[in-house]
Amino acid sequence: MKLFIYSLQREISQIISDHLSDNGHLCFIFDTMSDLSDSIRNMKLLPDLLILDYLTFNHDIFNVYDYMDHLNIKVPLVFYNDPCLLRSTRALHWKTQLELTQPRYPEKDFSLYEPLLQELENLIEAKELRPYISLLQPPQKVPASLIREKYTLQYLKENQDDCIINFKERTKLPGNLFFLLSILQEYKNLELSYNDIAEIYEKKGRHITKESLKVLMSKLKKIIHQDKECNFLIYHDRDRYRFVRFKV
Repeated sequence: MKLFIYSLQREISQIISDHLSDNGHLCFIFDTMSDLSDSIRNMKLLPDLLILDYLTFNHDIFNVYDYMDHLNIKVPLVFYNDPCLLRSTRALHWKTQLELTQPRYPEKDFSLYEPLLQELENLIEAKELRPYISLLQPPQKVPASLIREKYTLQYLKENQDDCIINFKERTKLPGNLFFLLSILQEYKNLELSYNDIAEIYEKKGRHITKESLKVLMSKLKKIIHQDKECNFLIYHDRDRYRFVRFKV
């Protein structure tokens, strides 16, 4: 099939083109949407399918199907990174969309597109590529500490997790100390004993003794104390430790 490909991520266009070309398709990629539009308007033999980036348009204010009807361009299209799937798989979603817009392309038999759509899905959903494609990343789980009856911007700002990342980069914190710090922050609503912390280590696939934890905790607290920009501390009370963040 003859395919036109456009993405705001130029490298993604190239990867899609390379993959589908290897499977026997004739692919053309475009650097700008205007180049793509001009090519379609001036061609006598149109492509079989447009493969587009969902972010190409603001879908709230621009309907690409109406626009193409206005120009009398009858080319089927799919958005390779569509975040709103109508079916259980991406290939089924694309086929459903093509079938829903079938009246625009009466001469097209979309059953013939199924192998192509499956090839495209296999590529887009591949674990090696998916993390680099816009709109496909699942959201991080909302920490229980942020779940309240009412959300406030100030509350979210005060509880964001960037502070320990910045601290790590600023102080060149060793990995073993950062791992301990991240545990304390993750369980910041609890006061943890050394035994509690050791159990969390085990759950995360690591083993540590109480004596080693004492050494790491001492080193970590010393670095925190020496860092003048630090906006948190490790509170210690009766052999229990708790991560406390404060305003600076």
